[in-house]
Amino acid sequence: MDRQHYEDNAYWRQRYLEFCYELGDIINEQQDLILSIQRENKRLKRENWNLRKTKRRR
Repeated sequence: MDRQHYEDNAYWRQRYLEFCYELGDIINEQQDLILSIQRENKRLKRENWNLRKTKRRR
């Protein structure tokens, strides 16, 4: 009984570890996407600001 219990626990520990690695990969992908969107947003804000400033000069 103890041997079976130990093997069962080892199996679930391994599955949990694999699950954590998968979640880590997903989180990294999402963070990369967030960073790229933030960069694009910053660029668009700067472009919008520049357009407003040049419009006033005309």
